[in-house]
Amino acid sequence: MARQRQKIEVNALQEGMFVSDLDRPWHQTPFPLQGFYIKQDDDIKALADYCKFVYIDVLKQRAKSAYAKHATGSQSGKKKDRSTKGAQDGTQALKLPPITIKHPKYYEVQNTLVKEVSKVRKLHEHVYDAIGEVFSAVQEGDPVSIKETEQVADGMVDSVVRNPDALVWLAKMREQDVHAYQHGIRSAIWSLVFGRHLGLDRKALKTLAMGVLLMQVGKLKLDIATVADAEKGQSEARQHYEGYVLEGLAMLRDVEGLPKGVLTIAEYHQERHNGSGFPKGVTGDRIPLLAKIAGLVDAYQNMIDPRNEEDQGLSPLEAVGKLYEMRNISFQQDLVERFIEAIGVYPTGTLVLLNSGEVAIVTGHNQDRRLMPKVMVVRSADAQLLKNARVVDLKEYNAERAKDDMLLIRDSLPKGAYGIDEKRYLLSGASSKWSLRHLAGSLMAG
Repeated sequence: MARQRQKIEVNALQEGMFVSDLDRPWHQTPFPLQGFYIKQDDDIKALADYCKFVYIDVLKQRAKSAYAKHATGSQSGKKKDRSTKGAQDGTQALKLPPITIKHPKYYEVQNTLVKEVSKVRKLHEHVYDAIGEVFSAVQEGDPVSIKETEQVADGMVDSVVRNPDALVWLAKMREQDVHAYQHGIRSAIWSLVFGRHLGLDRKALKTLAMGVLLMQVGKLKLDIATVADAEKGQSEARQHYEGYVLEGLAMLRDVEGLPKGVLTIAEYHQERHNGSGFPKGVTGDRIPLLAKIAGLVDAYQNMIDPRNEEDQGLSPLEAVGKLYEMRNISFQQDLVERFIEAIGVYPTGTLVLLNSGEVAIVTGHNQDRRLMPKVMVVRSADAQLLKNARVVDLKEYNAERAKDDMLLIRDSLPKGAYGIDEKRYLLSGASSKWSLRHLAGSLMAG
């Protein structure tokens, strides 16, 4: 019987091979932990920058011809025809030089996660109130004011600059709300974490936050069934659904004092790197940077928290793997890789399975040990939910332990796995019926 795992030098890789392991820790590379297929020569070149040899899974190998449809089409002086099959099914690849941020800003973490969560608890509620007011005004046909949205965007930027994990934690732990609200707010938080990592200045971060919060306002003009059917891929609803971008853009243009960059995000956030997006079907460098970021974080949030309640969604690890598969197709390669760097392999609030058989929630990151974050164990190895969680910094816990004795993450889990309600647990590890007020009281008492 043939071996499933085979060691191979990087320069001997071929298109269609599945890379299942590396000769160095995954966290030291931009590649997805669960492995990936070699689709083009650029994948091999990228691996060569990090590894001398890798391990491939021979049972997952695909024929080279399976990737022929991903080949970059000729762009030499010809206007792209969006009716081509590659653009329609989103599989055509487009290679561009990496994006460079002029004069990037570098932000030091100023507050611990616990301190920052306590500091911004009211802001998080304010964000929901502000976006709720905008949505209500749109639905009622009343004039839209951006004053509150501008204020919360400022507050969100300040918080993410101080500590990029706090708002992510609060968004993950908040009670379920109207999908449009929570999707936009969580996407805005991801965009700020990403923008901070890229080195965007505060003005750009504020524009980015406002743009992502408001970019899908046009969906309020659609009935919920149309949105749901379109997002499930039903072609009959798709054409009507795609009109929400221009509908929302028209509404936002009537808002007094709205920054031009916000309108740009609203206009281009559904465009895709290879031209397979809508409404214009533009490609690559014709999509503004902030809109590229907005589109990427929106897609990620859709993967981990889909509108369809019957769909549990992907785990964060599966989602970043899927984004990696979409590099240079839906999203520019270097942006995908840097997004994975920004949010971590296991974002704050992720439910994970440990090698001990226990289940835990990620509560923070160690930048030099991305595979060893801070966690709270909420389910024992014998499948018992813990009333009081055990808080562990995996980096510190494993510092002096032999490899066989280390406590490590085996896999990430989708939300609600094993019937676990992550919102039950406070940052301290205490069990509670979740509320921001209760959280604040617990943290202040600590």
